[in-house]
Amino acid sequence: MKKGFTLIELLIVLSIIAALMSVATPVGINALAQAKATNVAGNFRTLYQAVVQMLMLEQNPPTSGDILDYLVKNNYISTKPNGFEITYKVENGKEFYRIRYINSDVDVLKVKSVNTMISLDESNKLIIDIPRK
Repeated sequence: MKKGFTLIELLIVLSIIAALMSVATPVGINALAQAKATNVAGNFRTLYQAVVQMLMLEQNPPTSGDILDYLVKNNYISTKPNGFEITYKVENGKEFYRIRYINSDVDVLKVKSVNTMISLDESNKLIIDIPRK
């Protein structure tokens, strides 16, 4: 008598593995999306705190140029996070700094659920506005 698996037994095992993979793959993808959203929200929080600290300590904070580089050079943050920009704006007589995530690689709703201070601008990019005064 020969020992081994029959073709039917192998097909059953393969179908069970395929069924498990079809369940596990979406869970894994969702976990990666949530991790990315949490990372972006954390970077928003870090940049927000850095800008607030800069406004409290600086007599004349920068209103032009690369404000992210300024924050790194003056040790408000240790590294420049990818996908972010900080600009100084004046709209309707109000001065503020805008932190903006310019990439489109994250689920906006997931980020907003992690950090409720975040909103969307007119081009559906994630932003936080910080008043200068």
